[in-house]
Amino acid sequence: LSASMQQEDFEDAAGKKVDRLTAVKQVLGDFLDKREGDRVGLVVFGDAPYLQAPFSTDLKLARALLGECQVGMAGPRTALGDAIGLGVNLFDQSDAQAKTVIALTDGNDTKSRVPPVEAARVASERGIHIHTVAIGDPATVGEDKLDEQALRDVANAAKGKYYFAANREGLEGIYDELDKIETRKV
Repeated sequence: LSASMQQEDFEDAAGKKVDRLTAVKQVLGDFLDKREGDRVGLVVFGDAPYLQAPFSTDLKLARALLGECQVGMAGPRTALGDAIGLGVNLFDQSDAQAKTVIALTDGNDTKSRVPPVEAARVASERGIHIHTVAIGDPATVGEDKLDEQALRDVANAAKGKYYFAANREGLEGIYDELDKIETRKV
């Protein structure tokens, strides 16, 4: 939920320009609708990670809590490593057989106490897979730059896949693929 998520370089389903967070909320909401029977949690991050929605099979609640997310509510910077760490800690209390984190970011880690790849190694040791999803403009510079290599390293360290989406259609395609990869029995 860092400040860079307010960049208006995505489009909604109707083709209207929207900020990155709006596009992510729409696509992720549609993804949640397909995950019936799954337990899903939502961690948001900026300067620090926060548990927005605890693990639950109540996907309507998860979607509602996703809808309440706003740019900046977690601070302006990006603490991806700490967000992964919080996700790992949440799984410590879970008896789920399949444990997966989908880490979506549009920037580089500028605030974490734990580097993202180190958090990913811990996740892997605990049987947690991490898929990373990069969105936005890879040509961005400065604090908002997209560190694709770090996201590839995180995915590799935690036996996941790296994905990049420059637009809404790309993001929808990634979540469609993740829906197929992360199968479940209902």
